[in-house]
Amino acid sequence: MYPELKQFNQISKDYEERIKEANDRWKILHKQKEMASSEYESLLGQYGRRNSRVSMEALHESKDEYLRLLAKERDAMEHLDELKETRRDRMKDFVNTLHQARDREVDAATRTMKKKVEEMQRLKAEYLMIVQQIHQIHQYVNEIEESTLKAFQTMDSRYQQRTDYSIYPALARMEISHHEIQQVFTAGKLPSELTKYTDPYSSIHLSRKK
Repeated sequence: MYPELKQFNQISKDYEERIKEANDRWKILHKQKEMASSEYESLLGQYGRRNSRVSMEALHESKDEYLRLLAKERDAMEHLDELKETRRDRMKDFVNTLHQARDREVDAATRTMKKKVEEMQRLKAEYLMIVQQIHQIHQYVNEIEESTLKAFQTMDSRYQQRTDYSIYPALARMEISHHEIQQVFTAGKLPSELTKYTDPYSSIHLSRKK
């Protein structure tokens, strides 16, 4: 994760936590205000009735408590709305920075990827050149066998030909299968039989020649 995105996510996380705290506080105050409102309405309904035990003082205290909680609830809601608006403005201001940083990271990664593709082309050329050399050596081995056999035939001698060494099984093992490509993509490591050719500090990159 690049620095700007990390900072963006951290800022967003901080605002989410603050907004959640503010929303939780508003919920508590809203519940307390509703209870105070119900109590005030109940006292108000009882006040003035015959034989009512609700005094003017109790009624005023209940009303004051309701108004106090109502004001605190409004303040909490205003604070919550302010946090949401501030987060929206802050994130909006950060968008251009995030876009620029993303383009920078993508461009850099793309350049590296293109270099790696060129490196693969070079390795492919080296691979095919080695294949050609192996083929030429194999042809030379066959020529040795054929010329030696002819020499023995001129002497009517029995010639025990060496077991022919076919290059095709070895070349077949050099082909990269779809399974091996998927293993590198998903597991991030080479097939076990190839790890001896790699850098001990990396399961992917080939070791550098010294």
